[in-house]
Amino acid sequence: MTAAQAGDGDKQGREPGAVPGPGRTPGRTPGVRWDRGRLKGAWLVLVGTVLFALGAFIVVTGTGLSGVFGMRVETFGRITCHDTRAEKGQTVWHCFGQSPAQQRANDAEKARAAREALRVHVDGMPKRAETGRTRITFADHDGKNDPETITATQVFEGGRWYAHSGTLVGYGMVPLLLGAGTAAWGVYRVREAGGWRGR
Repeated sequence: MTAAQAGDGDKQGREPGAVPGPGRTPGRTPGVRWDRGRLKGAWLVLVGTVLFALGAFIVVTGTGLSGVFGMRVETFGRITCHDTRAEKGQTVWHCFGQSPAQQRANDAEKARAAREALRVHVDGMPKRAETGRTRITFADHDGKNDPETITATQVFEGGRWYAHSGTLVGYGMVPLLLGAGTAAWGVYRVREAGGWRGR
């Protein structure tokens, strides 16, 4: 029997899982092998990406760049903030303001109520004027006087309005930086696991 025939018999007769012959590297399979280290790294990359996206979204909302991404941006006047405990440089959780359209509608409503009040002796007590206003979150405040105007972003149609403020940007930087660091660490873990498997 020749050496080639002996080699062929060795290939055909070996059971699956048997110890390979000389010159073969045990434990190696074709393709990428996703061991525990790589899976942890990939999970970190995924979590980091989500945190980074969330942080970037908050920063964009707080800086006013949201209009570039199709979000609704409005400047409100006639601001009323009920929280008087805010100090200079702090943020008021809830303020109320009126958009230009609301101001026009409210002025017209007040004029209507005033006209009807002149005819109270004929038509009776007029309907009370109803004014519309918008709730705004994260408004910067000096602790004494309410701001004259507030520019805010509405993320979703019919949703809450978020004021453009440094505080909101600061909140967004936390998950943004944490996500960037987490994703970078995950990439390092994936590369490290891949390099270790290749040695």
